[in-house]
Amino acid sequence: MRAARLLEMLLVLQRRGRMTASELATLLEVSARTILRDVEALSEAGAPIFASQGAGGGIELLDGFQTRLTGLTNDEARCLFLVGQPQVAHRLGLAAPTQAARNKLLAAMSPALAIEADQLSAWFLHDPDRMAGNTIPHGELRRLAGSIRRRRIVELTTAEAAVHTVRPLGLVLKAGSWYLVHDGQHGIEAMCIDELRAIRITNRSFTSPAGFDLAGFWKQRPGKAGAR
Repeated sequence: MRAARLLEMLLVLQRRGRMTASELATLLEVSARTILRDVEALSEAGAPIFASQGAGGGIELLDGFQTRLTGLTNDEARCLFLVGQPQVAHRLGLAAPTQAARNKLLAAMSPALAIEADQLSAWFLHDPDRMAGNTIPHGELRRLAGSIRRRRIVELTTAEAAVHTVRPLGLVLKAGSWYLVHDGQHGIEAMCIDELRAIRITNRSFTSPAGFDLAGFWKQRPGKAGAR
């Protein structure tokens, strides 16, 4: 955990330049005292980092990394973080690694491309929730995502107190509603889980159907208008 934070600090400083301990603490979700200890540890390890006191002071790097991501046009750089979707990543419990990946990508680009990519968030925001707000209890979507990755059978409790035992294969966010794609009694099915209230992850595992493709299923799912 600390190693990842130290690396992220270096990447952020490389991209942004001098920052105060308070600014870094807010960004990395630790205390300012922890930031100063991290700076000391990095300096002792030979990293080109130092902290200056007083007005205009802060933490900065003497030399930056030279790794660059080349071959991207300005338009490609602007669109790069559409795949990040930070609010969706937060719902799935992946906010921290998504932010870390974003910082690494920005640090790997040339300064001009990094500016183009970072400016996307200034004029585009994807809010995944419906106007009524997110109705799925905090944490349940994350637990469900974990059961999908581990291929564990789960029991879902809905608002009507109904319990569904399912083999979860994937999640789809469609127009503000979440759908669970699962291996059901009549083959692969999709169910809206906006009324989900709780899940219980069992210790029973399962194997995904051979050749299952989430994007392909969703495109051709039964009952979809225009599906062939």
